[in-house]
Amino acid sequence: MDERLQKALEFSNYNLTFTNQKQNIRNRVNQLKLVHTNGGSFSSEPSLISFVKTLLDIGKTEAVIIDSKDNPVEIKNLQGFFDDLISAYTSATNEYDVEYNKLKKMRSIKKIMDW
Repeated sequence: MDERLQKALEFSNYNLTFTNQKQNIRNRVNQLKLVHTNGGSFSSEPSLISFVKTLLDIGKTEAVIIDSKDNPVEIKNLQGFFDDLISAYTSATNEYDVEYNKLKKMRSIKKIMDW
């Protein structure tokens, strides 16, 4: 096989493997961002965090919030819920940063697959 073709094939395989591993990291991070409260499942996204913070800023202590499965969930302790959202989000994004930086440093398929 031509050397250029071989290198192109190796790069293509590397790129596909890198993309798959990056998706695996994202899936793990999405699981880490989940917060379960009162039978509801919430993904700790910046928009939800901001919404809950706004409710707290206007003096609300409890509210009904739609979860990630479109079910209304009564949150009786908004401050505790807010703290859980912040904790889950920061933990997940820190994990994403660490794992993604490790992945970026791996320059061969073997290293990525062994990781």
